[in-house]
Amino acid sequence: MDGNKNKMHAKNKKIILKKKTKIYILAPANTFTGGPECLHQLAYYIRKIYKVNTLIYYLPNDIKNPVHKNFKHYKINYANFIEDQKENILIMPEHFMYLRYGLKYNNIQKIIWWLSIDNYFGYKFRYENNKVLRSLIKIPFNIINNFNKLTNYYFGVFTYQDYLKIFYTFFNLNQQKEINQASSHLMQSYYAYDYLKDKIKKNLFFLFDFQNKKILKNYKNKKKKEDLICFSHKSNEFIQILKKNSNKKFIELKGLTSNQLIKIMSKTKVYIDFGYHPGKDKMPREATLFDNCILTNFKGSAKNKYDIPINKKFKFNQKYSELNKINITISNLLKNYNNEIKKFSRYKRKILNEERVFKKQLLKIFRLS
Repeated sequence: MDGNKNKMHAKNKKIILKKKTKIYILAPANTFTGGPECLHQLAYYIRKIYKVNTLIYYLPNDIKNPVHKNFKHYKINYANFIEDQKENILIMPEHFMYLRYGLKYNNIQKIIWWLSIDNYFGYKFRYENNKVLRSLIKIPFNIINNFNKLTNYYFGVFTYQDYLKIFYTFFNLNQQKEINQASSHLMQSYYAYDYLKDKIKKNLFFLFDFQNKKILKNYKNKKKKEDLICFSHKSNEFIQILKKNSNKKFIELKGLTSNQLIKIMSKTKVYIDFGYHPGKDKMPREATLFDNCILTNFKGSAKNKYDIPINKKFKFNQKYSELNKINITISNLLKNYNNEIKKFSRYKRKILNEERVFKKQLLKIFRLS
């Protein structure tokens, strides 16, 4: 992987910024989730490093107060319109709606930041096919999924995201107009790089995000740990089978404020994420900072050893035959927590270094002329 990374940087051409360049970053209006936070972090550091006019362009663009209260500390101005000129730059997240919006402009330089892979295909499928056609295309998936449920996932979990990636395997990404409009692509994960490196013949740059200030401010506040397990609400139905076959106490992380999330992760010992990991997810990293032992599947970004760099013995195939192995692992983590948590220290150090890496990566992407 490192050799490929070095080759990638060697052949890439830096994106040129001029003093009069205006950079517009598309983001959802008044929305507080991980993706929009990444976009505000990007705007903040481009402006700070290169001193060019960097603006958020919110969609929809007719909301009176589009800046979410949790992003106001970035102090980024927002634009009411985009100047479609060749010296300007438009940065779009990979969400299909935002890429389609970018097609309105013909002169501005365009960049896609792949904050996920699976979500692009999910939204593309939803926007390009009507309800009846979507239902017909999903029939094979529904048959497979129902069979899996009947067998208690004897053959493993096959997600909707897995299915869509197979469905779009036959599509040439370079011929998709919403992707072809961009001259450069930023990748938030190695998962994105692995998927795109042979499919897109354009500049590819790594750009990883970092944890927000509130998480970094609170992770050092140690609290007494309890024999509790928390899990991502994005985990698929296999987690319910695991819960039924366990006598441990599980807490689902869903619909929580930042303070509530911090309070729970501060006292739990184990974090489980059996989701589809469309990018380098924030929640496993947050759980690691709050000294949780991490268990994942092999889906999406969890499959490689770079995006979630934990020992392979803490990653599981979601099969009924694996339940006993998972339960034994959980019991061992709870019982021997003080020793086991040390096995996640390298991952924690990497997370604490993310902001420095982000700034270094920006310097490899842009050059002020």
